[in-house]
Amino acid sequence: MGKILFFLPKPEDREVASELFADINDGNWELELRHVTGANAVLPFCNETCQADAIIARGVTAAAVKLSAGDVPVVDLSVTGYDIIDAVVECSTRYQTRNIGLVGAQSMIFGGKKIEKFMKVTITPVAVDKEDDAELKIKELKAAGITAMIGGGMSVQLGAKLGMNTVFIPSGPEAIYQAMREATRVATVRRIEQERTEQLRAILDYSVEGIVAVDKDGQLSLMNKAAAKLSSLAENVTGRPAEEVIPQLQFKSVIDGGKAKLGYFQTIGKLPMVINCVPIKINDQIAGAVATFQPVTMIQEVEGDFRRKLHQKGLVAKLTFNHILAESEIMRKTVALAKEYSAVDSNVLIVGETGTGKEIFAQSIHNASVRKQGPFVPVNCAALPENLLESELFGYTEGAFTGAVKGGKMGLFEQAHKGTIFLDEISEISPRIQGQLLRVLQEREIRRLGDDRVIPVDVRVIAATNRGLRQLSREGRFRSDLYYRLDVLQLSIPPLCERTEDILLLLRYFMEQYASRFNRPCTELSVEAQELLLGYSWPGNVRELCNIAERLIVINKNTAAVIQAGHMQAILAATTEVATGHNSRAVKTATIQGLKQEADLERIQQALLETNFNIGKTAQILGLSRTTLWRRVKLLNLVR
Repeated sequence: MGKILFFLPKPEDREVASELFADINDGNWELELRHVTGANAVLPFCNETCQADAIIARGVTAAAVKLSAGDVPVVDLSVTGYDIIDAVVECSTRYQTRNIGLVGAQSMIFGGKKIEKFMKVTITPVAVDKEDDAELKIKELKAAGITAMIGGGMSVQLGAKLGMNTVFIPSGPEAIYQAMREATRVATVRRIEQERTEQLRAILDYSVEGIVAVDKDGQLSLMNKAAAKLSSLAENVTGRPAEEVIPQLQFKSVIDGGKAKLGYFQTIGKLPMVINCVPIKINDQIAGAVATFQPVTMIQEVEGDFRRKLHQKGLVAKLTFNHILAESEIMRKTVALAKEYSAVDSNVLIVGETGTGKEIFAQSIHNASVRKQGPFVPVNCAALPENLLESELFGYTEGAFTGAVKGGKMGLFEQAHKGTIFLDEISEISPRIQGQLLRVLQEREIRRLGDDRVIPVDVRVIAATNRGLRQLSREGRFRSDLYYRLDVLQLSIPPLCERTEDILLLLRYFMEQYASRFNRPCTELSVEAQELLLGYSWPGNVRELCNIAERLIVINKNTAAVIQAGHMQAILAATTEVATGHNSRAVKTATIQGLKQEADLERIQQALLETNFNIGKTAQILGLSRTTLWRRVKLLNLVR
């Protein structure tokens, strides 16, 4: 609730003031009425008046209150021309005089001289600003032969004391009403301004950024606590030229040029700071400038917190090299090479057929690298259309395109800052995106869609493909310069058919996982069923093997049962092509036809005869691994 303090000109005004205030009070105001005679009588109330939201006073009393009430607004209770006329009539009638003195504050006597034109009296106005001057000026009136006077409370009290005939000039109900309305208005405005000031003070005092402002001449007008602490300056440097006190903020160039300078670096004190300085314009005229600054280390800490939040959102690699199960020599060598790649920060290109586990290797490389505390951001480049992929990779600003979210969006490269981005199926990106990606790899910076500023990023790129990028670049379908940027370190993941030693190991692992998930038994496989698996071509690689393991667990409900060849044959036949002599003729024929596309059946037979069925020499002639050749020999019943 607000408070209005009213210094009454005379005690009789108390009732009128109370009644009038009741009409305008909306319940948010309290009225305190005091009657004092003389400006000096106001001084004891100074401490109390400072607690008021507005003060109403008249004449010399109002002048005294304005000097002692600080920033509390003071509303003058006016004296109208009609009030002066009434007092003149009363004075001339009561004391039978036509020569009257008018004593009071300038606001009270203003225009009083004009009254004598139509009242046939002589009015001598005497302005009194201070109570100490009033007695001297009233004596001067008396010395001039003026024996009657009108004025305010303090003036008539002194005049009577000096033997003058006096009449008090009242303030009518209209003046009191208007004064109270004005008091509530200015008090409301003051409350609003106080709230804004307190908000601004809180922002300045509790801001972790240093904030400094100057006027149009470059003189310091404001410095918050953070700025004083960061710059090791005293907070009372206001009024001094900023170029002398803290030249790093470059106020002069901003004021002279009228343009903001954002994101530049300077050392203030002993710390490197990032600084923003902008001009203050009023009606297109430079009125000053304001600068904010904070230590670079503080930004890095905030960035670190942000990266940790990204981890909480799932942008983290969960797999390591310990999750890669392998007994085959070729796979052991592949893992060893990937571990070597983890020790450096170069880009990696992972090549392998679908389902060989390229993302497992990408996550493992990330988790074994110095970036393991940073985010791991996977992107399937083939899953998104060109425009959507562009906005996802590089982000966009608000209004960049129809449907852009308010405030814009951070791209995946920004989210991967200080970490790794995994670009799966990199061969499927369009030529336009290829060009943008090349720039990111070259410049290590991105530009959001709709933005004109670049954002530096520190990201390791691991790309993956199941297609020959070198051949695509020769055909003009993939930029050769981008290919060489990606193919710094190449890792080739062998297909499952070339690592048959790992098939049963992986199958057992997957079966145990699904048995635990579905609460089903995990049974054994017969020798014949295992041979079927080892003889299968595995076009879907490890992913297909995982699916078969899940199918075996879901279908099998008998703990004691051993999975036989017939059961396995049915499952493999339902999958796709089956490479075994136990399958149906139609499936076998389709498989053999597929094999003929890779190596002609007659050529295999001829090579076997030439080497007297020496598998090692035959594999060299055909350019196949021993394992692959042996599998095909068994499939085609070419055993001697």
